[in-house]
Amino acid sequence: MLLLVDEVLSLNEEDEMVREASLKGKYTHLQDAIRFIKPGISPKKLIFKDPTMDGELEYFTNLFKDHDKIIYFYDERFVSGEMLDRLQNWLLPNKVLWPIPIRGNKAEYLFLKNEIQKIIHNGVNYNDVMNHIQNMKSKISSWVISPSPMKVIRANKYSAIYKEGKKKIFMLTEVLPNRRIKTHQSGDLDGLWKFLIEKKDAKEIWVVGKAIEKDLPNVKKHIQTESASLPVGIPYIQAVTIN
Repeated sequence: MLLLVDEVLSLNEEDEMVREASLKGKYTHLQDAIRFIKPGISPKKLIFKDPTMDGELEYFTNLFKDHDKIIYFYDERFVSGEMLDRLQNWLLPNKVLWPIPIRGNKAEYLFLKNEIQKIIHNGVNYNDVMNHIQNMKSKISSWVISPSPMKVIRANKYSAIYKEGKKKIFMLTEVLPNRRIKTHQSGDLDGLWKFLIEKKDAKEIWVVGKAIEKDLPNVKKHIQTESASLPVGIPYIQAVTIN
């Protein structure tokens, strides 16, 4: 079994294989673009290549030479779930592809990956996994703490390289199930985190942070991702609280 994850979601953990993003323009690899492109007054927006069915089929066929089952966490803001569903059906019955959509929240990916790993060896099928995920999603709330939360949440703002800001005021923003956004408070990080844990009184909190070196209390698992990752120049904390 292979656990495959989009580069824009990857946490560079040992249990995952990263699927590199493909870009349009001078730099076709994301890490090259992040390394060499410098933002000016305006941010530098990166454009992802749209996948094609032929390209997807070739990519996964090559992976299936070494694996009979692939669990693929993809960022549904940039990848077509409908295309993956068709590909999944074409590959059956000999090759098993389980696409798992995540809408940009790396903390949600971290949590759901752990959930799948707990049940994967119990003879479950894809429908069992997706039902379990939907059940768990009904119990979680998704959060972003950042000076610029919309640049983390919105796909058209996330895929860009910004000048590093000097804002010290953070905002606590909740991403609701219907994709509406609710900003609860603004202020310093310590105060917002205290507000979050007191408001939710959660059973568990899973966190992924970028460019914010800070210990956070009451956290089940906290991973610090690379600061040179999208959106470049924007610090953030992504969290999921489990009710």
